[in-house]
Amino acid sequence: MAKSEGGVFHIVKDLLNHDYRGVNIAVYALATAGLAVAVHKIRPVSKFSVASKVPDHFVKQHEPLRGEFAGVQHSPVRILVNHWAPIYLPFWHSSKPPLPVKLWGVDVASSNAVNWLECVAKGKQVTLKPISKENNELISTVLLHLQDTKTKNVEILDIGKTLVQLGFAKASVPQKVQKDTVESSLAPVLLSAETHAKAYRNGIWSDQLPPLPKYVIYWRKGSQITKEMLVVLIEKMLLLLAYMSRSALVGAKKLALRPFRASPKQIQAAT
Repeated sequence: MAKSEGGVFHIVKDLLNHDYRGVNIAVYALATAGLAVAVHKIRPVSKFSVASKVPDHFVKQHEPLRGEFAGVQHSPVRILVNHWAPIYLPFWHSSKPPLPVKLWGVDVASSNAVNWLECVAKGKQVTLKPISKENNELISTVLLHLQDTKTKNVEILDIGKTLVQLGFAKASVPQKVQKDTVESSLAPVLLSAETHAKAYRNGIWSDQLPPLPKYVIYWRKGSQITKEMLVVLIEKMLLLLAYMSRSALVGAKKLALRPFRASPKQIQAAT
């Protein structure tokens, strides 16, 4: 059995060592096919400008798409994203329009949403996480990357959640959401954001809901002031503790470095 297996391997080795045209063609064909599959999967030079061009496996696997916030489309409101292809081709990609994106589970209900987006997000980096395609529209979450010019820290905001929390949009979550899906993790976040907006009468809820009782307003203001005072007090205590620790270390260092001087009794005892 071992001899026969060795014979098979010997034959394969002999085929590869010789310059057989058929073997070379087969190897090149397999390599070309593998490259074609890889290119089809990752689409390195594809800039998406319409939902129909986004591959189905991108949506199914919720493949992140990066780009730049280009503006807002009106009636209906859609986020316009200038998608970045992994490999940028200037003459080809620059002529393509931005990709319209519908926010999953969000219905924009105020013109303030457009003003806020134009003011805060214009020209900033965004990341899309496609959820589905419906009626030739790409439905996705949109994460906004905001960089602090001083600290260089990057804050990531979920645009849909933020609009709902500000009261510029309403949560429009389907009643039945499958468990263990991206939608099942997004739905409670949006509903919680809307509850917060209603509780504080943010945006559209200031007109659609009755005013808050005065004692609730006073209680919230008092709680906020108390919280701010506690934060300041804790910061001062930490600074004081740090100063005391530093002073103690400096004193101990000076004491350790000071020359030793014997007392008269010690000198008498030594003699």
